[in-house]
Amino acid sequence: MIFDPSKPPLTDSAGLLKSIPVEAEPEIWKRATKVFSSGLCDLQVNGFAGVDYNDPTLMPEEFEKSLFTMLSTGVTTCLPTVITGSEDWQIQCFHALEEGRNSSKLAQTMIPGYHLEGPFLNPEEGFCGCHPSKWMRPATWDHFERLQEAAGGRIKLITVAPEIKGVLDLIPKLVEKGIAVAIGHCNPDHDTLLRAADAGVTLSTHLGNGIAQILPKKDNPILGQLAEDRFSASFIADGVHQQPHVLRVYLRAKQSSRTILVTDGTSCSAALPGRYSLGQVDIEHQQEDIVYIPGTKMLAGSAATLSKCVANVVDWYGVPFDEVIRWASEQPRRLIGLPESLLIGSSQSKVTWEMGLQKPIVEKVHLGNWKLENI
Repeated sequence: MIFDPSKPPLTDSAGLLKSIPVEAEPEIWKRATKVFSSGLCDLQVNGFAGVDYNDPTLMPEEFEKSLFTMLSTGVTTCLPTVITGSEDWQIQCFHALEEGRNSSKLAQTMIPGYHLEGPFLNPEEGFCGCHPSKWMRPATWDHFERLQEAAGGRIKLITVAPEIKGVLDLIPKLVEKGIAVAIGHCNPDHDTLLRAADAGVTLSTHLGNGIAQILPKKDNPILGQLAEDRFSASFIADGVHQQPHVLRVYLRAKQSSRTILVTDGTSCSAALPGRYSLGQVDIEHQQEDIVYIPGTKMLAGSAATLSKCVANVVDWYGVPFDEVIRWASEQPRRLIGLPESLLIGSSQSKVTWEMGLQKPIVEKVHLGNWKLENI
């Protein structure tokens, strides 16, 4: 939502809303050099600012520091994402995330839950991506419950491959528990995609990535997911994971109401070029904001920020700014069951954008009583 600056909401001493922000009419914000929007929501972030969220030894102080940096980019809500690994390793990662969240008011405000991406994915080359395929396995409810217990019951989104044994039976149980189910790192035929949609899948995770380079011309997982209107799709609009002309086609197919922007960010995001980690995988941040597994051209997450993805889409396609904000704010919130707009009693959440340059740039961020300014 774009806020009307002439009608600011009232807040209490804790930064909680006493009144609701008013949406600005287009004629107000389209001619403004500064625009005020709702905070951004990133459903897929594996790390940030040099800190790996897939690290069993993650320190609460470093976790909070990375969240402050993420907040400065306009993200006020995020789902730290745990990728494929052994069950014990994933449990330790969730324990570390929970320790960090429970020790930080900022983390409790920004993090409503977690995204589990693996181990119920396709281990075939090209589909497993940078995930360690040796830990991919059939899905069972008991396995998921152990991970959910370690996560404090806060897994809000899970990415699975519907063709893997046990997944189609697992999906309705997850949906019944209020967990959003996505598909990704998968190679289902069209019939399996339809069964996944019938079972309750609502999202394609980073559609067009985590998939083999060579696919059948007619029945392939990208076309099948683009054609299924029950799936929203998340996209990494960094210019690397999808070239702009390809992403244009995907956006046309999914249409505005089913489009979500994510980063798939890593410890390389908002960090200097160099070597970092993504769980048990070494990754390298190139000079050009590209993240590879060292010595290869295999992408391993991104170095993107969500505000830059927003700015890219506005710049590449001329999509109205309020529409792109919905893709990065209201629509991801709705997908995981959060209120789309701010409610009385919730933390104030506002991003100030400088619009006078070629691309929108985040200037200030308010969340509760936290106020960050980018100089």
